[in-house]
Amino acid sequence: MKKILVMEDDTKIAIALAVRLEAAGYEVLTAPDGFDGLRLVMDDRPDLILMDIWMPVGTGFSVAQRLQSLGLTGIPLIFITASKLKGLKETAKKLGAAAFFEKPYDPEQLLAAVAQALEENPVGHGREVVASQTPHHH
Repeated sequence: MKKILVMEDDTKIAIALAVRLEAAGYEVLTAPDGFDGLRLVMDDRPDLILMDIWMPVGTGFSVAQRLQSLGLTGIPLIFITASKLKGLKETAKKLGAAAFFEKPYDPEQLLAAVAQALEENPVGHGREVVASQTPHHH
């Protein structure tokens, strides 16, 4: 069973995401901020991390940078934000985000992005993932 870590300081959103992901057959861990989130990543090695960009104790971006500096680069990251600030998507992509969603997001699209990120990264544990060209579907 794939394990997904949801880092989101809004409990209602975190619970809604967890319920949906569990219904889709994933095991879900939740963390209210980047500090707890990082600890869970170290302890539990999730298969994918879904995180809000603005959180207490470190933005999603700083968490992503910490993960990189800890060598945990094999875990796909999906960012969610309510912010309409310009440039967030670009920053997310630079940090290797698998996907980027603005709130309100379409839960179906989010689940599809999660499934896709997990498929593209079947074994992310400790292996360096080389950025491969995605095949073009005609």
